Amino acid sequence: MIGTLRTGRVRARGGLGALAVCLASALLLVASCAAVQKEGDAPLVGKWKSSVGTIQFLDGGTLGEVSLLPATCRGSSSPTELKFTGTWRPGKVEDAGRGAFVELASVTDGLKCDTYFQYFKYNDEERLQLTDIDGAPFVRQ
Repeated sequence: MIGTLRTGRVRARGGLGALAVCLASALLLVASCAAVQKEGDAPLVGKWKSSVGTIQFLDGGTLGEVSLLPATCRGSSSPTELKFTGTWRPGKVEDAGRGAFVELASVTDGLKCDTYFQYFKYNDEERLQLTDIDGAPFVRQ
């Protein structure tokens, strides 16, 4: 009888080990699903070009090369592009969908603005649309 009890305990410990492995696997799966939802932000990193200029989104929320018409930042209607610096963060606007909130500051004349770039796909081509102005969307380069 003692041998039977010991065998039962060994089986129980084995079952608990298997249960622990299953629970750990389930937790990893839940964590990875949560990470995927966090990564549900629009895939913005890269260089984008439009008739109103060029913008480059870098990892970490900074902007690389940015050359835009002043009108994109509520400036003059000059046809000469300005260089900008700035930051961005992914986000979502209820009416517009996923995209990026962008803070821009011109390098030369003190022009500053906050704007939103809406991300969408059209005919399998990724696009960004400035919500503040009319114009051709930015396409990934």
